Amino acid sequence: MPSLKLSQVAGIFLALIAVYFPVALYLQYSFVPKPDPPKVTQLTGPFRKLDPTAYQAPMPTLDGFGDFESLPTRSTVTLFENGRPLGPAHSPKAVVNGGYSHHRGTGIIFSASDNSDPNTNGRTYSVTWR
Repeated sequence: MPSLKLSQVAGIFLALIAVYFPVALYLQYSFVPKPDPPKVTQLTGPFRKLDPTAYQAPMPTLDGFGDFESLPTRSTVTLFENGRPLGPAHSPKAVVNGGYSHHRGTGIIFSASDNSDPNTNGRTYSVTWR
């Protein structure tokens, strides 16, 4: 079996490098990971009435995703009423007409789309988050 000369080994090495780097760069910039599907959960009452239009749904499992003082729009929670999104999200303390907020330690504070009582209006409420 013939042995390779140092110049031949160097040529093979350079050829491999010449192929490796363009392929690596292509793969790095062409790979698009699939986003995680949103998680979904149903809100279950009874909801605590905070004022004439605002109700609270405790969500301790989502506390890590909630807004807080230095990051007031951190939460990725979207609230749905009968499958239709409500909003605006990150509403101030007085929520009306479907507004809601998700703060660390308080859960979800929301109002029904027509400011009715979500405990008795017969609608279902759910949230998604990423």
